[in-house]
Amino acid sequence: MVVLVSALLAGFTASAPARGQTGDPPAEQGEATAYKPPLRGAPGGRVGGASRSASVPRVPLPVIELLAPADHTGVTARPDPTLYFLMSRPAPWPLQFTVSAPMQPAPIVDVTIPSPTAAGLQAISTGIYRVRLQPGTVYTWSVSVLIDQRAWSRNIVASATILYDPGARTAETSAASLAGSGLWYDAVAAAMEEHGRGRPGPLAALMRQAGVGSTSNETAGVGTQ
Repeated sequence: MVVLVSALLAGFTASAPARGQTGDPPAEQGEATAYKPPLRGAPGGRVGGASRSASVPRVPLPVIELLAPADHTGVTARPDPTLYFLMSRPAPWPLQFTVSAPMQPAPIVDVTIPSPTAAGLQAISTGIYRVRLQPGTVYTWSVSVLIDQRAWSRNIVASATILYDPGARTAETSAASLAGSGLWYDAVAAAMEEHGRGRPGPLAALMRQAGVGSTSNETAGVGTQ
């Protein structure tokens, strides 16, 4: 199930409050939400999702970006985290959500999900699909646009890696605190909640640090799969 949360993507960066312009404490400021990668981060990272086909499509193709670190594996302290991806435009094709582990012949999740009806951020609640990540395993999660299931090279695939570390759990719940503790995926989820409460700065800061959405001018929503 994918959930849609309304927000203006073009305004994420611009709407981060400047220092001294609000009464929020420093941790609420977008720039103060600084993600600190784990000292010994697992290899991995994010692979962007854009069409690799040389054929000319009949309709404009979307670009998919996963909200994940670009050059290393993001960490979560939850066995069933909520994952987010950015879709540049709606598309008439279904999407596929997959979570796989090394040395396992079959994915732990491989489901078809409806394509969002609007551009923007989309949330995938992995608990709905009974995902229970195991500690210490670097999983790969991906979102694909199924343009042609008979020719996989025509499909749009975006992937990233995730590591479940229950020992990294913290009592802190703010996006700034979670990001400072190296819990990327948990920080993004907290930033989404803060954005819904009228505090867009932390989400804007995390997206900027990950290099996600920097070239899009689409109106965003946040949906749930």
